[in-house]
Amino acid sequence: MKLKSLSILLGSVASLLIIACHHVPLEPLPIPTSNSTVIIADASNKKDSICFYEEVRPILISNCAKSGCHNDSTRKVGVILNSYLNTTRTISGNLLMQSITDNGDLRMPPLPSPQLDSAQVAIIQRWIYEGMKNDIDCQGPCDTANVKYSTVIAPIIQNNCIGCHRVSGTILSSYANVLATVTNGKFLGSINHTAGFRFMPEGGYKISDCKIKQIKIWINAGAPNN
Repeated sequence: MKLKSLSILLGSVASLLIIACHHVPLEPLPIPTSNSTVIIADASNKKDSICFYEEVRPILISNCAKSGCHNDSTRKVGVILNSYLNTTRTISGNLLMQSITDNGDLRMPPLPSPQLDSAQVAIIQRWIYEGMKNDIDCQGPCDTANVKYSTVIAPIIQNNCIGCHRVSGTILSSYANVLATVTNGKFLGSINHTAGFRFMPEGGYKISDCKIKQIKIWINAGAPNN
């Protein structure tokens, strides 16, 4: 009887330990779309896939991997978001999504910085749904025929620059601010990593040749607010 009772007791303790160590996975969030339809991206389709280097990393560098936050030197809470390897090693997709959509203690970027906009959240969310890949073909056709401030230049600035240049230093939060930096030559010199200029974006990387070419086209056209 004693042995039987002991077996029952040990079985109960083991069950409790299993339950206590079980973490319920977070429910994935729906991908925001223009018609509010939830779409799970097909990662095998290169045209529908998110390129980490071109689309995700700029958002993380500008908004999260800054000094005092999640760069190599600070490593806040052990999370580093300045490269693909560091990002996937130090944070899960679920926790990343929680952080960029949370309004409480997990909020990222933290106050007083503004949260990511819906388009940026959708990019990161789709990348996570596709398996947080880094082998997506990032090279596609470079559209140099339809370069407008509203559709091409502003999104480049939003994803690569605005996280650091919204409220202090060189402000790029409006067309007028951008135009002033373009006029004095700092904007093109910085993104082109020209000697004598502070290289931008921070984090040791340069935006793609296509994006630089588009910016040059726009500047050469008089930097219109179109």
